[in-house]
Amino acid sequence: GGYEGDIIIPEIVVLNDATYRVTTIGARAFQNCTSLSSITIPNSVTSIEAWAFADCRSLTSIAIPDSVTSIGGGTFSGCSKLTSIAIPDSVTSIGGGVFFDCTSLISITLPNSVKSIRDMAFYDCRSLTSITIPNSVKSIGERAFEGCKSLTTITIPNSVKMIGDYAFIGCSSLTAITIPDSVTIIGDGAFYRCSSLTSITIPDSVTS
Repeated sequence: GGYEGDIIIPEIVVLNDATYRVTTIGARAFQNCTSLSSITIPNSVTSIEAWAFADCRSLTSIAIPDSVTSIGGGTFSGCSKLTSIAIPDSVTSIGGGVFFDCTSLISITLPNSVKSIRDMAFYDCRSLTSITIPNSVKSIGERAFEGCKSLTTITIPNSVKMIGDYAFIGCSSLTAITIPDSVTIIGDGAFYRCSSLTSITIPDSVTS
């Protein structure tokens, strides 16, 4: 919790006369740095591990370089002032709960390299009004968008095969959704408490 203000992570670190290249931001590295407002990550970093920036409640901006290929679970959970974030095409893996409780997040575009939206990825992102799901995504995890009560529309691409349990529970502003023929499984309570939903198309391909 000792880091605050604007932080620039160096590409090279010298410690005890030894030189190290920074390639990873470790698990919980900046967790609970509640006065951290922005952070710059160098191009040497390839992975951001779980909970690295969790509960950084003053964090408003962060730039993820094209070198990053994986973002761990819960990485930005509780970053309640983060309004937007750009994820580069280099990222192929995003962990579960990555934006859990990011209550100020308004919009996000996922790159075509992402293959799944994990469990609780956008749980309680109550300000999220739009999201672009790329054609690379094959599954939407359990409770992925639970409590996203400002989400009015969402387009599910033809690549998606499974929608998990309670995926859109509590999306009370969602008015219409079309499920593509590629989907074969819709989990329990997937659209529970979607009180404004007046139109939904479920294809014959759905078996459960």
